[in-house]
This record gives sequence, C-alpha cells and structure tokens, in this order.
Amino acid sequence: MNPLVPVNVDITTSMVAVVTVLTVMVIGLGTLARPSRATVTWGAAFGLGMLGAYLWLAGQQTEEPMLRGAASALLLCFEPLVWIGLRMHLGRRARWWPVAVFVLIAPILLMVTAGSDGYLPAFQLVFLGSAVFAGMVAYELLRDRPAVRDIVLPLALASCGFVVVAVVSAVSALVSGGAGTEAQLSALRGMNAVGTVVVSTCAAFTLVLMVRSEQKKNDADDIAERARRRLRKAEEQNDLPWSILDIRLDDPADLREASTGSAFALIVDRFHHDIQEVLPASADADRVADGRAIVVIRGSDESVRHHLRAILTRISVIDRETAVTGIRSSASIGWATVSVVGYDYDALVAVAGRAADRARAAGGDQWKRATATDLMPV
Repeated sequence: MNPLVPVNVDITTSMVAVVTVLTVMVIGLGTLARPSRATVTWGAAFGLGMLGAYLWLAGQQTEEPMLRGAASALLLCFEPLVWIGLRMHLGRRARWWPVAVFVLIAPILLMVTAGSDGYLPAFQLVFLGSAVFAGMVAYELLRDRPAVRDIVLPLALASCGFVVVAVVSAVSALVSGGAGTEAQLSALRGMNAVGTVVVSTCAAFTLVLMVRSEQKKNDADDIAERARRRLRKAEEQNDLPWSILDIRLDDPADLREASTGSAFALIVDRFHHDIQEVLPASADADRVADGRAIVVIRGSDESVRHHLRAILTRISVIDRETAVTGIRSSASIGWATVSVVGYDYDALVAVAGRAADRARAAGGDQWKRATATDLMPV
C-alpha cells in the first residue's frame, strides 16, 4: 500500500491560494499600515475577491451553476472597487453610484441567469462592464503621475490587458452566435481564473507600493514643514546663524554602472550614514533622494565650514570592509545662509541647489557658498 497520496493542484486551487495571500498582504501592508478611505476600499476589493475565489472553488466542486455565477460576479466586482479607491487616493472626486450599481446588479444578474441560455450574454455584459472600470483604472494610473510610472505600470498594463480580453471575447461571442455555448463558457471560466491571478497580483504590488511611496513622501513633507517652522521661529527672534546644505553624491550614474545593485545601495546608505555621523545633534538631515540630502543647520560660519570639511573627508574615505572595496565616492555641497537668502526655506533650498551645481561643475568633492548671483534667478 502506497502511503503517498497524489495532490492535484489545478488553476482554481492556485487562484484561491494566490488571492488569499494577496488579500492578507494588501490588508496588512496597506489597509492596517495606513488606514484611509482608499486603503479600506482596496482591502474590501481584495476581501470580496477572496470570497469570490472560495465560492468559485465551491462551485467547481459541487457543479452548482448559481455558485459559479455568484463567484464570477464577485471576482468581476474587483475592478470597480479598485477604481473608486484610486480616485480617493489621488484626491479626485469619488463617484460611488456607478460602482454601487455594478456591485449590486452583477451578482443578481449572473445568479438569476445561471444554468440558462441567458447566462452567456449576461456574463459577457458584466465582463464588458468590469472592463470599462479596468480601462478607467489604467487611465487614472497613467495620467499626471510620471514620478511613479514604474510603480503604477503593472496594474495599468494588467487592466489594459483585461480590456483587450473582454472586447475580444465579446466580439468572438457575437461572431459565433449561440454555437458552442458550453465551449465558450469553459473558455471564459479558464480566462476568468487566470485573469484573476494576474490582475490581483499586479494590483497588490502596485497598490501597496503606492501606499508606501506616499508614506515616504508625507514623511519628507513633514521634515520640510518642521524646517519651515524652525526658520520662522528664528526669524521672529532675529536668529541669523542658520544655513541650508544641499549635499549631492558625485556621479551617481557612474557609481551605479561601476557596481552591482546591492553594492550601489551600500554606497548610498553609507553616504547618508556619513552625513548623519558628522553633523551635530541639532542639525536635521532629510534624505530627499538616493544621492542627495538637505540639511538644516545652526552655527557660525566657522562651525559650518568645519562640518563641511568633515563631511567631504568622511564621504571620500574608501571603506575597505564593505563589498564596494576600491570604489571611491565624493560629494558636492551647496551652502546657503540666512544672511544672504533670508528665512524662506524653499528659497534657501533652491539657492543651495545652485551652489551645489557650481561645486559639481568645478570638479566635485568640494563645497560652494551661495552668493547674490545664485539668488537672482530664485
């Protein structure tokens, strides 16, 4: 007697497993980590999709048409909820009524027509309706968001693929008429299962990364706002010894090409660590990019010069204990003072940036102090 029992894992079982894991990931990393109307809606979308996946599995096992119809409808309700969540996340007007109408009518329509000749046209109609929302998801993701194009691309492409499949399926059904209804339904069920895995996977990664990147942006905004408050208070007290430093890693593109991805990450992390180590406790350093930091510092000119020299020396030292042995990095620093620019944080950052550009143009591995010439364009 063979004690080993073979396990058959078909597309339906795989779909249930994948959707369950993705639902837990989205709720844990998105909804619970950063609760908002958008993330709650996305959590509900994945929860509804998970319920649909389990109903689909039950329908496959029992061969109950009504269960299959309900499961298909719930899975197709995913795109409308993702769309309305995107509208809320992007700060645009959230029109709930088309989503509510679709989510209410789709399950009723497919359950009522389940097992009858009207199920195929009803399914095609709901499929096309969901594809309309998928097209709107792609539109919302791709318009006016060039900074996060790499993040939104997976879900945008999956949604476009959803639209193409729905249109081709509808055209195929019109051309074939009522012939081969059972074969068409079998093909649609397979596409539905595969499409659910693809779209939900792309959606999970895109939505979680959007939430996380938005959190980082908000953190950066908080740091900048804190700096503005400090400078406003300094202005009220006529406290002059304040400066902004724009510290930029020289030739980040060349460093990336000369090292592996992990080695470049080590260089960047060390760059920011060196800045934090050298600066006094009263200074605030904001990591605005991999190879750039904005520092708000209070101190006399002599004190700031001392810190500038220490930063440049620390960054240029080759660390022989890391995986990036032999790769020497350097930095260019722009230094803008309140005495020249004033207390406006944004103006100080802009002027410090121009001074950093001058330092880089002069060969790098040095600092330049902002002058009236740097202030004129600002």
